[in-house]
Amino acid sequence: MDWKEVKRFAYTGQAFIPVNVENRGDSVKLFLRSGETKLLDVQSSLFLKRLLTFFGTSISINRHRYGELVGKKQLVPIVLSYGFTIIPFNVREPVGRQSRVGWFVSREIEQFRQRSPQCTTIHLLSGHQIPVFHSRKFCIDQLKNAKWIEMCYGEIHEPHRRQWINGSAVCETVVM
Repeated sequence: MDWKEVKRFAYTGQAFIPVNVENRGDSVKLFLRSGETKLLDVQSSLFLKRLLTFFGTSISINRHRYGELVGKKQLVPIVLSYGFTIIPFNVREPVGRQSRVGWFVSREIEQFRQRSPQCTTIHLLSGHQIPVFHSRKFCIDQLKNAKWIEMCYGEIHEPHRRQWINGSAVCETVVM
């Protein structure tokens, strides 16, 4: 996998989930706005790490910073940029040490449909439907947490962003 797949997901991605592929093992499946899917021969956790690196952050920083805000240590939504937050949901029963977590772009979620008390289908704007192992209430709470984290991200970064947009940020140059 190269960086172009990470970049493509950043621009057109809706979700990525871990899947077992015959003769390849643990892989990641990307769901794109165009309605297509793409399988990559890389583990979901590595794809997540590269996506976070692309945006200049890490999972531990986000867990520490935003986990406390929503009162969670696990399954904490991650804000990558303005309006671009990914939400974790359990999408499979892992075999051994495999990841069970899939990540969904919050703005791409259209609705949640409860299938059973602990199984809900996430409907994405492109028409993709992905089952997750959570109640509908939990899914809605995750979406609320993501919106709250986005607001906090804006509070932290908006003053600095305005300075850069208006051109009033102080820039230092080094003369050699």
